[in-house]
Amino acid sequence: CRKAMSQATFSLDAEIQNSQKPNVAKMRKDTMYDIVSEKMDETEYDKSQRLLMKEHLITALKKYLSPHEVDLLMLRYGLMDDRALPRGMSGPLTIAELSKLVGLKPDKVRRIIINSQKQLKHLMKDWQCYDQFAV
Repeated sequence: CRKAMSQATFSLDAEIQNSQKPNVAKMRKDTMYDIVSEKMDETEYDKSQRLLMKEHLITALKKYLSPHEVDLLMLRYGLMDDRALPRGMSGPLTIAELSKLVGLKPDKVRRIIINSQKQLKHLMKDWQCYDQFAV
């Protein structure tokens, strides 16, 4: 514990002296935050944002819809894990594929999906900020 307490600490806002960089007075000073933020992989950040958004969406679906409706929407729009799908099926399914999978007529599947979307319409204004992360 004493060893950890004796270590030097640095603030992300502290200015950094770079002996390799020419000293130009008009340039703004670099900080630790600048260096750390440049090291972050944006693609990993985007992947994690999409995953969190997907989890939030599924939680909202489960809160407002029946389990059957949630499953149909997740299959229709590719929110279900591909490992849970039968062999040869992946991603978003068509109405025809979905109807074969659940054993209902295509028209019935379409009506269930449309009714589910109508039930969720009041939530859509809350999800407008997530448009930037949509795949």
